[in-house]
Amino acid sequence: MAKIKSKIFRFTPSASPDVVGYRVYVDLPGALTYSSPSHTELNPTPDADGKVAVDLANLSISATKDGIYDIGVAALDDADNESDMATLAGVNLDFIAPDAPTNLEIV
Repeated sequence: MAKIKSKIFRFTPSASPDVVGYRVYVDLPGALTYSSPSHTELNPTPDADGKVAVDLANLSISATKDGIYDIGVAALDDADNESDMATLAGVNLDFIAPDAPTNLEIV
């Protein structure tokens, strides 16, 4: 199995008291909506800087093709309502490892 380098996406958590998690969206430029492929992160623990960090390489929505993508994140409350989506446009994502060497031999 190939080793994929981490691609950490960080953001400042919502200040709303009823937030129970976040939904992270990834899609092609200009196509990002609440219907885009998403991953829900419930009860994340902020890091030492007070930010929430999500490793995009571990998400099942990781890009199937290297390229430029838009990323969005929305806060979720306990009723599964979503906040407005904060977005980061034009992110270069590379989740595809190169092909392995072939024809190994000892001479």
